[in-house]
Amino acid sequence: MTASEPNTVSTPRQLFRPDPVIGWSLTPEYRVKVGFRSGVVQRIDPDGWRHVPGANTTKDRLRVGLYGCSFTFGKALADEETFAGQLQARLPHLTFLNRGISGHGTVQNLLQFRRDIARRAVDVAVFNIIGDHRYRNIAHPYRMRQYLAPAWHRQGIEHVPVARLASDGQPEIVYHPIWQPVIRDALFHIFLPDDFMINIASAAVLDLVRETAQAADVPVAFALLDDMEPAFNRSMQDRLGTVNDISTPHDTQHRFLPDDAHPNVAANTHYATHLLPVIEELCAKRNEGKS
Repeated sequence: MTASEPNTVSTPRQLFRPDPVIGWSLTPEYRVKVGFRSGVVQRIDPDGWRHVPGANTTKDRLRVGLYGCSFTFGKALADEETFAGQLQARLPHLTFLNRGISGHGTVQNLLQFRRDIARRAVDVAVFNIIGDHRYRNIAHPYRMRQYLAPAWHRQGIEHVPVARLASDGQPEIVYHPIWQPVIRDALFHIFLPDDFMINIASAAVLDLVRETAQAADVPVAFALLDDMEPAFNRSMQDRLGTVNDISTPHDTQHRFLPDDAHPNVAANTHYATHLLPVIEELCAKRNEGKS
């Protein structure tokens, strides 16, 4: 935060505050000033979520929850440039909720989804998935090492929810302390599950998302946003069947390279274009169920 611009930070991570359920959430009424894009400021609303221009929860509109990580949050993007913002502009009769938080995985998205269902805050949902979620959904050393950065401790974040598979294959959510210094130098690769088993854990969490949505009568869809892990994408499609692969490649046409590796405006336009018919179908199902 700067003295001249109160409540303004330079990176999304500086927005984080501890959350007992999802590990970390966003600080309400803060802003992020994007360093490598002049004039781009990202806003967090009083409810603690990324601002979506044109969204209005006071009117009788279906509320579309977009769950995900920094790809959904829209790192380095202006509010209206995110695919949530673009969808809101294209479908003004709906209300879009940007439920993206940097660093979150599918387990955290599921926990937030449950919160929204309990509060009757969402009518349809889209879970947006990237290949790196496979490491975030379990306590993988690759991911856990990143929590050793001092910034996590300065912000008071203590734990992360992850999935474990019980002996019957059913997922259960447990909480791991993020401070695990033993993993800094140790080599755990020979003890880790193979790639197939790691993928199965994510698929099991997505199965749980689908079961949760069905029980609450909330239509849900899944979307793959990147192609960094093609085998992971294929396994999610094989396991779940109806998964929308709207991924974009890791290149300068779709990323802020060399400044940042996140999807740029063109990629978010691609996401919005391909998600629009998916969301319209979900809303039709919701209306049919309520008629």
